[in-house]
Amino acid sequence: MFQGTIPQPMRAIVHETAREWPAGAAVYIPCCGNFTIERSIADLGFELHSSDVSIYTSAIGRWLTRQPVGIRLRPESEEELGWLADSLDDAVGTVATMMLGTRFLPALGRETLYHQRVVSSYRAQWERMHAETVEKLSATDLQLASYDAEDVRSWLTRVPETAPVCSFPPFYGGGYEKLYAPLEAHFAWDAPTYSPLTDADVVSVLGAITERPYWLTASNHHVPELESHLRGVIKATPRAAPFYVYASKARTRIVAPRQPLQPVTAPRLRQGEEITGPLTLSPLTAAQFNALRSRYLNPKIAPGSAHLSVAVRAGGRIVGVFAMSPSSYTPDEAYLLSDFAVAPTDYPRLSKLIVLAATSTEAQLLCQRAFSKRIRAVATTAFTQKPVSMKYRGLLKLTKRGPSNESGYAYQLQYQGPMGGHTLAEAFATWTAKWGTPKTTPAAAKETTT
Repeated sequence: MFQGTIPQPMRAIVHETAREWPAGAAVYIPCCGNFTIERSIADLGFELHSSDVSIYTSAIGRWLTRQPVGIRLRPESEEELGWLADSLDDAVGTVATMMLGTRFLPALGRETLYHQRVVSSYRAQWERMHAETVEKLSATDLQLASYDAEDVRSWLTRVPETAPVCSFPPFYGGGYEKLYAPLEAHFAWDAPTYSPLTDADVVSVLGAITERPYWLTASNHHVPELESHLRGVIKATPRAAPFYVYASKARTRIVAPRQPLQPVTAPRLRQGEEITGPLTLSPLTAAQFNALRSRYLNPKIAPGSAHLSVAVRAGGRIVGVFAMSPSSYTPDEAYLLSDFAVAPTDYPRLSKLIVLAATSTEAQLLCQRAFSKRIRAVATTAFTQKPVSMKYRGLLKLTKRGPSNESGYAYQLQYQGPMGGHTLAEAFATWTAKWGTPKTTPAAAKETTT
């Protein structure tokens, strides 16, 4: 229902820290966003005062304080969105409309068939979806003592000096403006006047918050000036940016991602052993994939979450692994999230066999079963020091080359190709004929994908 941006470990830290604040105190939450802080400490009996400047947050905040929401459809949007008029009741119905609007309004007016279907689907199901959202909102027990749509810089000047303050200011300048631009484009309201927070402004706001006896804040930037108040570092997932938690007084915490591991007992191809057929595929559990990935994948590559993980076996021995997820951009495409060969072996081009196996008819069938849709193509990203990936060269088509956004690599390469054009038997025959001659010299360092 509410859009959440604060990870669960941080919500737990907020609750634990706030328990040490004066009982029944008035707690002030500027930049309240999605009211995650309020919901985290709602059971502690505090008097909650919140503020923010976005249309989305102000709709919720005014409704939670029994104020008129004050949001209406712009005249120029009535032709496209007139069907929303009955849902704007200046109360919970308007709040539900804002929440659902964040999901479909970004697609409004776009010409692609996908975006047109998104809008038409919401319109066709609007009555039911809106009623369900209103019902969920009406069941909330969160209560606010006050809510103000006001710039954090001026609002903080009116907060009592001894009152606890808890806030996670926006981490990126202009973030609100981009996130809620579709709502602002179609709905009018008495928006407060303010200038977007720059990185320097965020530091200034943090300073104003910390000039109090009780406070807690967090940032995705390490703030050297608050080093003595650093109470926690949170990295919820391997790819998530770290949060630095600062507080006047709190227990120290370090939260790091932990991946489940399950041993894989199947034999693996080793140095000095000859590779033999037949080539087969064996689906892996997430924990088994994690174990193999931790053993063979470059540790500098942040792991992602795969929908399908598969071991490639030759003559019963594991020779490599690949992992797939549905593409976020192309309906009939699978994204090759990771592929790697076991090592060390006598075959420097063993990684090409894994790519051939991942694009086989048998792999296509596994993807279609896992994703419940037709899959005709595969795409992947390679990070490398060279302008071309030798692993994918000749097997997939290079569609884009650019500078790497991962440290330690010069290039970020996008590859794409058809899926299901050959069987596993044909893949093994092709690889054996072109790259299957064993070498006694150590294999060159292999590229990795993510």
